[in-house]
Amino acid sequence: MSLKHAILGFLSVAPFSGYDLKKAFDRSIQHFWPANQSQIYRTLAELDEHGLVQKEVIEREERLDMKIYNITPAGSAELHKWLCAPLPEHDTREPFLIQVYFGGKLGDEEVLNLMRAKLKETEERLAVYEAVYQMSQSTPARVTDQRMIFFSLLTLEIGYLSAKSEAAWLRSAIERVEIKNYIIQIGNLS
Repeated sequence: MSLKHAILGFLSVAPFSGYDLKKAFDRSIQHFWPANQSQIYRTLAELDEHGLVQKEVIEREERLDMKIYNITPAGSAELHKWLCAPLPEHDTREPFLIQVYFGGKLGDEEVLNLMRAKLKETEERLAVYEAVYQMSQSTPARVTDQRMIFFSLLTLEIGYLSAKSEAAWLRSAIERVEIKNYIIQIGNLS
């Protein structure tokens, strides 16, 4: 996925300023596609340059002018083409698993420190998912289309379930290292 297509997706729902796009990212997809303000503005400029969005400047006397972006027909076509196309498989690298793989070269306390830190990080991510879900339930959204809401919550669900599974695995691994039970039972993988 590219930032370009995420922005086009938001603009296909409603016009946004760069500032409001950042808020939309933070309220909805930050759990799997975070973006900072400068990335959003830079990408909006590129989209405008390529005719995929149109910028409307609203003059304001006491503040900077506001730029509102609308998706163009070319932008809608680009978004639709991208949404319909299967994505190539992406490389999934997890440096933490390299640490676990070679963890036998470390002492138990060193490995446990790594695992506990990863568990803390995973639990913090779970808290973010839960907060995003709560916001989606309590904040009046610009999107009133229940089908759009359903699909957006599917992305939250996969993140939540993956993090929950990772946290359970980490707790189990920590427990086994703590009691020095270095036996693996892979029977329930099949």
